[in-house]
Formats: sequence, structure tokens, C-alpha cells
Amino acid sequence: MVDISDYNELVKAVLAISVLLTIFKFIFEKYKTIPKKAEKQPRRKSYGSSPDDPIPKPTPLYITPEQVKTRDDRPWRPFRWPYHQTMSICKLNINHWLDMDKYYYDYIKEKERVLHSYGPDNFDSLPGSEEACLELMETVKEHMLLRYPLLFTSKDNGVHVKNELTGEVLDFSLPLKENPLVYVSKMAKEDFYIVLQGEDGVHRLVAAAVPFPGGSFGIKYKLGKTLDVIHTEVPYYKEKLKPSMEKWFAKMQPADLVERASWYISWDHKLLLNNVYALKEGDKVETDIQPTQFNVRVERQTLRRLPKSRAIIFTNHPVFYSIEEMKDEPLVPSLIRKIIYEAPEGICKYKNFESFRDHILPYLNELVDRQIDLGLITAETPVKTLSTYPFALFIKESDDTKGWSNPKYPGNYSGEFKKEIETADVLEKETYARTAKMGDIIFAA
Repeated sequence: MVDISDYNELVKAVLAISVLLTIFKFIFEKYKTIPKKAEKQPRRKSYGSSPDDPIPKPTPLYITPEQVKTRDDRPWRPFRWPYHQTMSICKLNINHWLDMDKYYYDYIKEKERVLHSYGPDNFDSLPGSEEACLELMETVKEHMLLRYPLLFTSKDNGVHVKNELTGEVLDFSLPLKENPLVYVSKMAKEDFYIVLQGEDGVHRLVAAAVPFPGGSFGIKYKLGKTLDVIHTEVPYYKEKLKPSMEKWFAKMQPADLVERASWYISWDHKLLLNNVYALKEGDKVETDIQPTQFNVRVERQTLRRLPKSRAIIFTNHPVFYSIEEMKDEPLVPSLIRKIIYEAPEGICKYKNFESFRDHILPYLNELVDRQIDLGLITAETPVKTLSTYPFALFIKESDDTKGWSNPKYPGNYSGEFKKEIETADVLEKETYARTAKMGDIIFAA
């Protein structure tokens, strides 16, 4: 006879097993619907794009030739403290690769003078650079037509392009009438350096249009040379800059565009040879030069790679800001004063600070005291890099369409520039031979 209690226990056990199986089935089905975790992707370097990334195209900016006459470019203030010798690069918006400002016409005319007076000393190329020079020319032409459709016009798809600012019609039909570097210099106000990597893996300067070096940059002494040779005179290049540059070049793709700015001080606006670099070694600035005449020459530089030739293109665009026009910008006089006295010794020597710093010190002291009196800073305000580095604080107050004129002290040195150029020729020729081996300023701090 079956014990009914044993039967009940058996039923309970079967029910329990059935419930457990149902629960396990539910969990299993649920687990199958959970998406698998994606495989971990290799982390892309922040400074290196993929070879497949598209090259950005500029956005049209519909400014007229008349608007350009009063237009200021972005206001640079590349003063850093603490001072470190680095590349100090930042990502470049393609819209600002070749900028436009009110000095454009004067700069283009000065390029013509330098080309006529010095020719291959400032404009030249080596055999083997032809493809890169042509690609640069086409890249610049395309950029100008897209970015500034009212300043550069064409009725035949770029075969002939009219520069509405100078009135010149550039004939791009083949065979070209002039070196591609000449065409580039008739469109853009920047200096251009073309660098190619050789079969030995070393980068060399193979072509350049450099009418505005500020010091002496004889192309015939630099073409074919490695970057190490070109930067021989640049302070701390081997220890600080070379590793960064080589790392960047190794990763750099055509979609990678960067910019930076360097600076030094002079008391003129000459583009080919500034007064501070025309001084003989050990000379001091003349005592009759007024401190208010001193200005900061900013070298605004860009770096990009061309997709076909794989050439690396450096550009350099100098622009001047008087110390006087920056006098009410908090900390700027303090930064300048500190840097010209306390920067590393090699930098002070390279930028020739010793030739003039004692001369303008009383002036800078007055400007710093003035900022304290106005409440712009206090005596205890730390002297450090501006929060808007490498630009002025008022950059936030305007945009591409309006431009960036100084809201308090708008300036225009075009008249002074023209007068200085009229008397420049003799001094240039005397100084050029003496300083022909001076290092360039592509990546000076």
C-alpha cells in the first residue's frame, strides 16, 4: 500500500524542479538578447587622424574688397608664462588656413618687390619638387575660390582667376607662364615652405616662397637641407622641438591641420628684415627711438600635408601689434616685461631681447602701474598665460564676418609700413650678406 505522504512529497519535488527549470529558461532567453560587448578598438591619437578622414573644405565668406580694407584678422597674443619651448600647436579650422585682412594689398605688393629685388634668394625650388609645387598652387587656388568667392572670381572653372583685390587676372592654363610659387604668392599673403620626406626617411626643404622672414632666410642656403640643419640656430630645438616635430610628421595625415604662433619685438613694420635683426651683434637700440614705437611681430604659422605629393606645407604670416594698442589688455604688459627678462637665456639671445629691453623697461613699468591704477590687475595678480591664449581677450566679441578690430585702440600701420619700405633697400642689402646664415623662425618659440 502506497504511503500518501510520500506521494505528496514527490509531487512537491516535481513542482519545484519544474519551477526551477522555468526560471533557468527565462534567464537563458534573456541573456541571449543582451548585445555582446563591442571589441575594444585601438585608441586613436588625439593629434593623428585616419588616412580615410576627408580633407575639410572651407565655408564661403562673402566679404567684399571694400570690407577687406578695414578688416582685422584674429587678434593674436601668444605670450606664455611659465615659458616652455614647445611646438604649442592647436587644431586649425580650415577657414583660417589663409586669412584675409586690411594689409593684404600691401603684403602682395611687397612680395612683388622682394621677388624683383632678390629673386631666388627668397623664391626657389629643387628638381623633384615639381609635383608638390603644382599641388600647392592648385590647393591655394581652390581654397581662395571657395573661401572668398567675392575676392577671387573665375568664369572658366579656375583656368583664369581674377584677384579682385589687386585687379590681376592669373592665367593657370598649361604650360604655366611662371613658377607655381609665384602664382601662390600672388594669391596669398603667407610665406610657404614645402618639405618632402626622402627615401632615407629624412624630411628636407625642397621649395619655398619666403619673402617675409623678418631676419635673413636665404633660400639658396637652405634648400635641400634637413630640418635639423634649418633649425640649427633655434634654441633648444634638439632637446625640445625635434622629438615633437618628428612624432607629428610620422602621424600626420592630410585631414590634420594645425596652427601656432611665435613672436618677437621690433620698432618697425618691415617684413623682409626687421630692425631688431639688422643690428650687429652686441648693438643696442638707438636712444632716440621712442618706446611707443615698439611692437610685437607675431608669426602666425600653419602646418598641413598635401594628399597626392605627401608634401608637408608650412605657412607663415607676420602681423604687427603695437605695445601701445595692447596697454589696456589685462596682464599683457606684465607678460611682455617678464618674458624679455626672465625667458631662458637661449631665447633671450635668439630674439635679441638684450638689445632693447632696458630701453623699454620704464615704459613697460608705467603700463603695468597704469593697469593697477585702473583696477585691471592688482599688484598680487599672478603673471601667467591668458585664458584665451593664443588670442586676445576680445576675440569672443566678434566673428569671421565682422573681423576682429581692437574695440578700444583700432590701428592701421599701412602708412608707416609703406614709408619704411621706401628706405629699406640699402639696409637690407648690407645686412643680408652678413646674416645670411641666420636660422629661420618656422618653429622659434
